[in-house]
Amino acid sequence: MTSVPFAKPDHVPAELVRDYDHVNGPEIMAFPPAAIDQVRDVGRPTFFSSFHGGFWVLTRYEDIRAAFLDAELFPQWGRGIPENPFDRVFIPLNLDPPEHRPYRRLMTPLFSPGRVAKLDPIVRGVARNRIAELAGQDGCEFVHDFALVLPGANFCGMLGLPVSEFANFNRMAMDLIYAPALVRKEQGDDAAKAAQRAASQKIEAFIGDLVTRRQRERGDDVLSVLLDSQVDGRPLTVEEVHNITNLLFFAGTDSTAAMLAYAFAFLAEHPGHRRWIIDNPDRVGGAVDELIRFHGFHHITRVASRDAEFAGVRMKKGDLLVLPTGGANHDPREFPSGDQVSFTRSNASHHVTFGGGIHRCLGAPLATLQLRIALEEFHRVIPGYELAPAGAEFVSGRSKTIPQFVPLRFTRMVTDNETA
Repeated sequence: MTSVPFAKPDHVPAELVRDYDHVNGPEIMAFPPAAIDQVRDVGRPTFFSSFHGGFWVLTRYEDIRAAFLDAELFPQWGRGIPENPFDRVFIPLNLDPPEHRPYRRLMTPLFSPGRVAKLDPIVRGVARNRIAELAGQDGCEFVHDFALVLPGANFCGMLGLPVSEFANFNRMAMDLIYAPALVRKEQGDDAAKAAQRAASQKIEAFIGDLVTRRQRERGDDVLSVLLDSQVDGRPLTVEEVHNITNLLFFAGTDSTAAMLAYAFAFLAEHPGHRRWIIDNPDRVGGAVDELIRFHGFHHITRVASRDAEFAGVRMKKGDLLVLPTGGANHDPREFPSGDQVSFTRSNASHHVTFGGGIHRCLGAPLATLQLRIALEEFHRVIPGYELAPAGAEFVSGRSKTIPQFVPLRFTRMVTDNETA
């Protein structure tokens, strides 16, 4: 069904228009990372979606990567598709050069390989404690019982919060990002925007109170570091600290939890791949890269800064385009049999799940660490599990679609003829 209203721009050929909805479309709801596989056309790799006002969709790895790398032609589009009803700017994510650079320099040391490596025993300790609690059960709902636990503990640790605070903040985030997609589907854009505004106000109050507390009394946390930091020779403003804190949560918690949930949902249905992980503990890094590649789930938005010929089509200044990481990661021209998981794939680390260019995810090393630890520790204690009959369910926001429900049933470890 074509979205309404939609008026095809004059420069877009009619044969390139498709009804592709990256928020609630059937391809997305079936299995988000493979959505582009269902609509990929080798002869016409770039198409124009009729949904949400209209936007270009790239499907080839080389085109998507080139768009990530060309920040001049394709700067950030911070409003999202569908458009956000609020004005919070994520720093440095929603900034473009030259404004972007000093904030990126400020944030980079917080996620350096050395700093992330020091988190290994902390993350591993959280994982082990939670797994020990789950081991005595018959199963679990993986998203809330485990996937959110690791990034939630990290987020609270970074901000000097008790872990108990995370459940409340995560609930508010779900209301802001994902619940409106369901409202939009059933009640339309206006109702969805109203729901988002209400959720946004709660988050603003939460973070505002936290910043105020840290202004009064510093702690050993990232928020205190930010309040004492400078850019271009001046202290960060309270508004800037607020914006950075928002980014730390939204980029570092639900995305990481989603990656964990996607990986374990896959392994629950592929015991041969699970056996490979158990039998090759010294090669788990390859499995991490491949699971991240296969499960690219973002639809990242950019805007054309000028008229240009790109990805085989003619774009006009102001055109919006979506870069689906799953589409790039499954492109058979870059990844032969890209719609299959192979833990011995030589170029799995070439994936674009973390984006690319100047806006590549700062927290990529931390997200990778958490998935590696989860694979190592979970399978050491609970090697046998399967997806319960209810199956996985997904919920969509603007730029990403994540598992909201992954029911696992614990079993004895079995083998089959499947190979990884």
